Amino acid sequence: MYIGQRDRARARGRGVARSSRGGSNSTPGVALSVEGVEEVLKNIKKFDEALRMRVMRTAGRRAAKPMIQSYRDEIKNLSDAPFTVYRDGKVYAQVRPGQLRDSIAAMFFKSKKKNMLLTVIGPRVKGAFRNPNKGGWYAHFINYGYLSDGKYRGENLGFADRARMKAAPAVNAEFKLAFFQEAQKYLNQLRSRGMKV
Repeated sequence: MYIGQRDRARARGRGVARSSRGGSNSTPGVALSVEGVEEVLKNIKKFDEALRMRVMRTAGRRAAKPMIQSYRDEIKNLSDAPFTVYRDGKVYAQVRPGQLRDSIAAMFFKSKKKNMLLTVIGPRVKGAFRNPNKGGWYAHFINYGYLSDGKYRGENLGFADRARMKAAPAVNAEFKLAFFQEAQKYLNQLRSRGMKV
């Protein structure tokens, strides 16, 4: 998936986890219904924000695993040797085999309203992965066929789209299970302290 428009597994008050894409060239995202989340969130919202974020982060991390694996499975190494990327006539990066696959991970961001946590799955491009010899900055070129003047039709074309569709059912099931398990665990802890929830 490409920078700024990656998969999002969201825990919302309305109880929906989404895998979506934006942009003018996007295809419809995958909406995953998670019933019963609203009531649990209502109880958790009575307490501190850190607890709510902890539940959403843990559930998001667990649910992301099948999607991360699906992404990695769809990325094929077409060469055993690195390839050189030039920019403005100079060497910009030496992209090694497996670099894109290794960059795929789950990242967490607070929503604009700061009331929910977004689990974003895609290539890492910040921190240590800001280095073009390490990060997955070129993922969108491959997924959408922008290489070779837009004529790229290699095996990795559409890898992110295929990965999302294959992993969606597993993500839905794992998110639902993880969310309720984590929420119940923390609610039980609060009850053990004599708090009414």
